Amino acid sequence: MLSQVYIKKYLYIEDITLEFCKGLNVFTGETGVGKSLIIDAIEFVLGKKGSYEDGTYVEIVFDNVENEFSEDGTLILARQIKNSKSIYYINGRRATRTAVEEASENIIEIHTQYHQQNLFKKSFYREVLDRYASLEGLLDEYQRLFSKYKELKEKEREILEKQSERIRELDIIRFQLAELEEADIKVGEKEELEKRYRYLSEIQNIKEVVYLSKNLLEDEENSILDNLNTVLRNIQKIKDAAPSLEEIYKSLEEAKILLQEASYSLSDMDLEFDENEILEIEERLNLINKLELKYNTDEEGLLKIKEEFKEKIDYLENLEFEIPKLQQQIEEIEGRLHTLAEKISAIRDQKSKELSKEIEEHLKQLGLKEAQFVVEIEEKEELDRFGKDNIIFLFSANRGYYPSLLGDVASGGEISRISLALKLTTGSNIESMIFDEIDTGLGGKTAVLLAEKLKKLSKDYQIILITHLPQIAAYADKHFYIDKAFIDEKTKAIIKVLDRETRKEEIARMLTGKINQETLNLAEKLIESTKLDK
Repeated sequence: MLSQVYIKKYLYIEDITLEFCKGLNVFTGETGVGKSLIIDAIEFVLGKKGSYEDGTYVEIVFDNVENEFSEDGTLILARQIKNSKSIYYINGRRATRTAVEEASENIIEIHTQYHQQNLFKKSFYREVLDRYASLEGLLDEYQRLFSKYKELKEKEREILEKQSERIRELDIIRFQLAELEEADIKVGEKEELEKRYRYLSEIQNIKEVVYLSKNLLEDEENSILDNLNTVLRNIQKIKDAAPSLEEIYKSLEEAKILLQEASYSLSDMDLEFDENEILEIEERLNLINKLELKYNTDEEGLLKIKEEFKEKIDYLENLEFEIPKLQQQIEEIEGRLHTLAEKISAIRDQKSKELSKEIEEHLKQLGLKEAQFVVEIEEKEELDRFGKDNIIFLFSANRGYYPSLLGDVASGGEISRISLALKLTTGSNIESMIFDEIDTGLGGKTAVLLAEKLKKLSKDYQIILITHLPQIAAYADKHFYIDKAFIDEKTKAIIKVLDRETRKEEIARMLTGKINQETLNLAEKLIESTKLDK
């Protein structure tokens, strides 16, 4: 609900905060004071185009809002004019006009010349009729089925498209699979090949080191083993005289054994190799690297891709067998959709006549005695997610003229009354409603009927309106009075919330143009009479 409007500057309204209540909020005032400026200021925040002065700033606050823009149930929208440009805000942060429009969608409905788009939309007409006809459950069932139908149709389209590309795609994938199968790459193979390649690349150096090491150990004169044998013979001669040498002797003998074994191992090394082996390894590594680069993966990934190719080939080879099965499913769902669409259409047809009659009755009571309101149903060329029907609202304010499209013939005041009639008849999913011009040209009994209808609607919704009718003002839950004054050589708006006494005075003025004891008594009687209806 719209809880607050803060106007820092909007034309001659400055530094005014208005707080609204849940029920019927009414603005009154002398003719020419600019009562509609309040609604204009709200429309300004919501994106109304126009020429505005620099420094213009309006902020509106909504409570109990649950959408992606609200924070803890609160939504604050604002607009500022700076350097002749509009700046929009959502909860204090810069935003676009589009975002503000999205944020305010379905939380406030304004019935003025600028904000009447809903009443000219076919989608709105359908929503109204379907809500009146209580079609939510049936429509939900239909739409779930329709979504399944669209999903299957899309799958059919993809398959038929792929069917024409199937042979070419199969050739490509079969070639790629053959390439991977022929390569027959194993996980870890690349690492082993790189080790072997490094070994073979160093084979000449290895040979030289092995030959030199073997010579140093025992093949050449004064080799390590020769010298070690000399040391052992010398120690053996004197070790009995020096018992501590016994352990040293044993250690040297062990060292000799180890050196001999190392020398034998060097002799046993197979340093012969096929010179073609290094070329074969190079070719194999080049192939693996090329495939990894081509498929942007490693060895493990190549094996996975190979399995995916097999699955893809299997799918494409069996694709043609899926189409008849899929088309059978589509045909079955299509039949069920047509049955549901016919059922929905029949209910709409019946309820459209009832709705037309109820709306006409409301309009007659609201002063449009010759009004004709027709809910017309046209059949679409094909089913969509709402069935087979186009819903159109037709209207004529005068007998003898065939009803035409609502947006082409209805005036602002008529639109407001039609909106009110629709809300009273079908309800709404929008909590806050603003009406302007709704009481234009009304008086007497019709004014009383309008006031009663507005009060009835305000029990379930927040209503904000400007009125010149005392019958409506008497029903207000919150009554605002607008005036203007010339202060500091500037025209400024003055807005007051009326208490019991000042409200009585305002309604007396609205009744007769005079405020005296007699008119005050009339005003009090009018206010008291509204309490009997509550």
